[in-house]
Amino acid sequence: MASHHLNRLGPRIIIGIIFVILAIAIYFAMRSPPIDVDVAKVNEGPMLVSINDEGETRVRDMFVVSAPINGQLLRVDLDAGDPVVAGQTIVARIMPAQPDFLNPRSAAETQAQIQALRAAVQSSTARIAQAEADRKLAAANFERVDALHQRGFATKTAHDASRAARDSSAARLTEARKGAESARAELKAARARLMAPSTRPSGQSLAVFSPESGSVLRLTHESETPISAGTPVVEIGNPADIEIVTDLLSSDAVKIKPGSRVIIENWGGDKPLTGKVQRIEPFGFTKISALGVEEQRVNVIIDFADPLAARQRLGHGYRVIVKVVEWEGKNVLQAPVSALFRDKGQWSVFVMRSGKAWLVPVKIGRMNDEHAQILEGLAAGAEVILHPSEKIEDKTRVRLREEGT
Repeated sequence: MASHHLNRLGPRIIIGIIFVILAIAIYFAMRSPPIDVDVAKVNEGPMLVSINDEGETRVRDMFVVSAPINGQLLRVDLDAGDPVVAGQTIVARIMPAQPDFLNPRSAAETQAQIQALRAAVQSSTARIAQAEADRKLAAANFERVDALHQRGFATKTAHDASRAARDSSAARLTEARKGAESARAELKAARARLMAPSTRPSGQSLAVFSPESGSVLRLTHESETPISAGTPVVEIGNPADIEIVTDLLSSDAVKIKPGSRVIIENWGGDKPLTGKVQRIEPFGFTKISALGVEEQRVNVIIDFADPLAARQRLGHGYRVIVKVVEWEGKNVLQAPVSALFRDKGQWSVFVMRSGKAWLVPVKIGRMNDEHAQILEGLAAGAEVILHPSEKIEDKTRVRLREEGT
């Protein structure tokens, strides 16, 4: 009887075991595999926050030598980089300008003006003769009235009137003579306008000397050419005495001050250079960004802190990248910025622990392009997940990504 009962239970046990095995297989088949992730450790170390932008080197004191007169600039015998001595090196020679040819209309107008001025000279000559005769008559009349007045036969009024007439006639004579001089001078100037200019410059050239010792930085004009007064010819300066100018956003410029440390990168050397902010110009200006947005910018002047030997390959107008240090600390607990995200209005990270991703809210302080200062929520050595995707939630199974996958 007992053996018969066992025979009936045997198939049921086997079927039950089969169902358990199938259930376990279905569970593992439906269970999602762990998500591959990259992690980084939270650590303590130095950290700095900087304002980064492009800068340009420039000679601290640059002198632009311009043409002092209109004329013909002779070929400049200097090249960029040539040394110059103040007051001794001739940087340019200029032949004074010659008068231009008159067009037919201007020539005809000048001829007519000459005829009018000739008539004016003749008229002024006649006025001089008339004024001279009037002066002699007035002088003789005054002598007669003066003699009668001294003997009491002429009134004081008549005496004063004759003196005034004599003085007025003398003034009219002087005026007539000056008018004649002016007319003759204008006639001479009009005749000079009809003179044909020379085909070649004549006379001595004007030598322009270097105002400062240094080197030629740039030649704006090198070949012989007509030039106007005030046109730049040569730029002179000391290429060893250079500084950096960068235009920062006005909102960034207010965060720094003179003396702030500067790191200079991408200048072409093997390692970064150092510098410090010399001054922040008080006048801002509008600049259009590459995206077409108007920005308020401020020029910031930076001095080099390294010796000349470390930067001797730099010259005027070279491009560099400057990092003006806004804040820096030594033992700062920090995590990669790529691990941070916003969750329910606050900063959070996923910490990888025991094969799972654990959601951890954090409080951050300073932040730069790579790291963020951790004030609360994490400890040194914690492994945070980098670039967490939307598939990762709290307690999601994760595994470290293998290299090459």
